[in-house]
Amino acid sequence: MKFILSQQLRPATIGVAFLLVVVLLELVRVLTLNHGMLVYTLDDPYIHLAVAEMIAQGHYGINTGEFSAPSSSIFWPFLLAPFARYSFAPFVVNLIVSMGTVIVFTRVLRLSALRTTSSLLLSVMTIMFVLATNMVGLIFTGMEHSLQVFAVTLVGYGLILESERASAPRWLWVWIAVLPLIRYECAAVSAAALAYLAMRAQFRLVLLSSLILVIGIAGFSIFLSFIGLDPLPSSVVAKSSVVQSGGALGRFVENLLTSIHHRQGVVLGVLGLTLFFWFGWAQEKRKRQLALASLVAIGLHAIAGRYGWYHRYEIYILAFALTMVTHFNLPALFRALDVDDALNKRFLYSIGLVVAIGLIVGAPYIQILYSMPKASNNVYEQQYQMHRFVVQFYKKPVAVNDLGYVSYQNENYVLDLWGLGSQDALKERLKADKADWKNSLVESAKVELIMIYEDWFEEIPKSWLKIGELHLGRGRVTPARSFVSFYVVNERVRAEVRQTIKSFSETLPDESKFILTDDEASGV
Repeated sequence: MKFILSQQLRPATIGVAFLLVVVLLELVRVLTLNHGMLVYTLDDPYIHLAVAEMIAQGHYGINTGEFSAPSSSIFWPFLLAPFARYSFAPFVVNLIVSMGTVIVFTRVLRLSALRTTSSLLLSVMTIMFVLATNMVGLIFTGMEHSLQVFAVTLVGYGLILESERASAPRWLWVWIAVLPLIRYECAAVSAAALAYLAMRAQFRLVLLSSLILVIGIAGFSIFLSFIGLDPLPSSVVAKSSVVQSGGALGRFVENLLTSIHHRQGVVLGVLGLTLFFWFGWAQEKRKRQLALASLVAIGLHAIAGRYGWYHRYEIYILAFALTMVTHFNLPALFRALDVDDALNKRFLYSIGLVVAIGLIVGAPYIQILYSMPKASNNVYEQQYQMHRFVVQFYKKPVAVNDLGYVSYQNENYVLDLWGLGSQDALKERLKADKADWKNSLVESAKVELIMIYEDWFEEIPKSWLKIGELHLGRGRVTPARSFVSFYVVNERVRAEVRQTIKSFSETLPDESKFILTDDEASGV
């Protein structure tokens, strides 16, 4: 008996449709919780949007007249610059490139199958890939990771094409060079791809891609140095232990141990073992070379990469590894199928195996589909409300430790005490967390109001007066803390700010509240 439907399904269509349906369901819930507003699940995308705003005005940074490099991506803010006034622009871009990722992966499936086979199985594999790479979750972060996943999947596909046809596609060198410009850690995949092309004697492509890659990264570092900043963005320095240590060997060992103990690090290790098998036992030299290059990428992430932060840091290498492992193992899976009868037990077992693997690999990302609307609502109730307070009520310079939404579409000066938007603050914080430097920076910036997570700092200047706390109305998912503490620098401004906060509090969503320090019994 033939299962006719399985031959009619188009994996790309099914995969894209599945992605769009899940995104739509999540979007409806997000809009419902946020009174019709699309708010991202993290505060970080608003940093990129704020930088993009400045780029559109011919400046690089957060504040007019002051240079800074808070963005974790070289390319992403420039891509958003023409659309920076529209906060939904990252969502649209992420949705488009995610659909592109689905299409590229289905091409990998078709190429790796090597013969006509069940479209039903390929459709199931596509759906599992969507789930196993946190594709929906990344769209709602508003960050550059959706583009990152698309790019590494495309590079993986290009390497597979070269392996199968002994000729690299013309576009491959461009994407290898662009990868680190999307996010620095993508250099792991670029290095692996260049190593593979070198082993395949594709020296012209290696030279061309390496040249553009070096010019891109070095050129941006020279640009940052020219405007008086460090060669690397503050966000990279602040978040990378390897960069902070200056590349010390101990940091690489610590990262490797973290990979071994992290759930998704173990998943990557298992995928790596599969590739190691092919490196050792594949008959074709090209297969061994491709497996080795893929292992290099996984290994580089294991010693220098990170995990987590709402399940986004490791996704790029996971997507690349899944693409490669799928290519290597798919033919063996199809050999176990009876293509004349899609309802035989072996076929059903294969479907079950694909689903099981997808659920195991993507379990953390499937779970966050439930928490994403609440994560978005967290940012709506915390960072967006802080933004509203500054822009609509206070209308003066402020200091923060969560830079994003407060700085976006805000003409007032914003001092970032955590250091992503202030190189001076970052250097002082990394040296020693003492109160003096915070007070000095606040005074020099003529800031009178500070909105921070107070336990992020070992010492709070004694002259600062706490005026109250802005609390989330629902359980915390992505913000670092469930409340933000408001301080003023002296008694003179306390009454004025207090009155402004009272007016602002009347406009807060019903679920959230502001608690004044001298009236803790009642929320306003």
